[in-house]
Amino acid sequence: MANEGNIIIETIKSIARTRGVKFDYVIESLREALKSGVKRKFGKGVESEISINKSTGEIKIFIVKQIVEEVADVDKEISLKEAREKKSDYKVGDTYRILVSIDELGRTAIESVKQALTQRVSEAEQSRIIAEYEKKVGEIVKGVVKVVSRNEILVDLGAVEATIPGYGMMRTEHYRLDSPIRAVVSRVDPAHYGPKIILSRTDAKFLERLLFYEIPEIKDGLIQVIKIVREPGVRAKVAVQTIDPKIDPIGACVGYRGSRIQSIVKELSGERIDIIQWSKDQNLQVSRSLSPAKIKTVVNISEGHVLAVVPDEDYSKAIGKNGVNVDLASKLCEAEIEIKKASEYEKELSEKELAEINIKEIKGLSADLKKLLVQKGYANVLSVLKAPVEELKFLLSLDDEEVSTLLETIQPKKEEAEDATEESS
Repeated sequence: MANEGNIIIETIKSIARTRGVKFDYVIESLREALKSGVKRKFGKGVESEISINKSTGEIKIFIVKQIVEEVADVDKEISLKEAREKKSDYKVGDTYRILVSIDELGRTAIESVKQALTQRVSEAEQSRIIAEYEKKVGEIVKGVVKVVSRNEILVDLGAVEATIPGYGMMRTEHYRLDSPIRAVVSRVDPAHYGPKIILSRTDAKFLERLLFYEIPEIKDGLIQVIKIVREPGVRAKVAVQTIDPKIDPIGACVGYRGSRIQSIVKELSGERIDIIQWSKDQNLQVSRSLSPAKIKTVVNISEGHVLAVVPDEDYSKAIGKNGVNVDLASKLCEAEIEIKKASEYEKELSEKELAEINIKEIKGLSADLKKLLVQKGYANVLSVLKAPVEELKFLLSLDDEEVSTLLETIQPKKEEAEDATEESS
């Protein structure tokens, strides 16, 4: 019996170690499971006491009854007369204990004890895993790829298995079985079959933690990451600021010859990372966020809507492949950013100025011609300059030479245009 007891204790210790639950909890779970087994065998109303010696593993099961004069509930009471057959000094109100061996519970009850113990230990294990990984939400964990499918990856984290769903997988990556992988813990979902740990490699938090581990100034709090936006595997923009004016936040993040940022780019399978110094000035922030394009000017169109004017040769850089650069910049600045070439913008400004010049103000045109132009719908200079020559000839009854003279007369001279530009600036 002593040997059996030792086996029981060693088994309980083994369960506690492998499941990651406390030894005392397993003992208590066994005690509760045995109580349930007693009820299953002898009746739901039967009360019992279970004694488990933690050192020897000896288990004693007692059915407990109250001593009474007349029995009203056979499950919970025993008569004084019957009790005194065992011990003569019993009196009414005493507790009467009946020793029961485990074998007396029967095979069915013993199976139920095993199931109950397994269930309680599993519940404790799940609670432990949930508590452990809820603390790790937003942190990076390491694992090994065990299953790769179109919609998810199963990752072995050692004590538990986790999932990277489709939206957490980078489209630019190819995952191989038994290869190491790092990802950020997005959330922990309690489930019927056990906690479901959701990982991600596309979450902005993954990049944030990589920066935290790789850049000492971020880890020490000297540089703060304000916001991160990503097109996973393609491009990311990271807005940072420093509380120490002596520190160059961009230089610190990039490192000597890009040494710091390149290790992160490698982890993200070549994803381009733009480090941007954060500014409360929206126009300046927009200008910086459209890196690597150079910005000539930023114009506020309305609240949450700005126009960025770029040199013609930087237009494609500002937009980015498939519009990724401007989309990320818009998300980073929380504003709709419209991109326009400098040549187009200057042309629009010029046309706007011409539209504001009333035809009646033009010197060098006869009063009759001015009146006729207004009657035919040519109220400003722009409307005349944009009209087809044949249309002007027909509506104004002019010949080629007269139309040429008209257009030359209303066309602003280069000097006038420069003066207008200087006045507006």
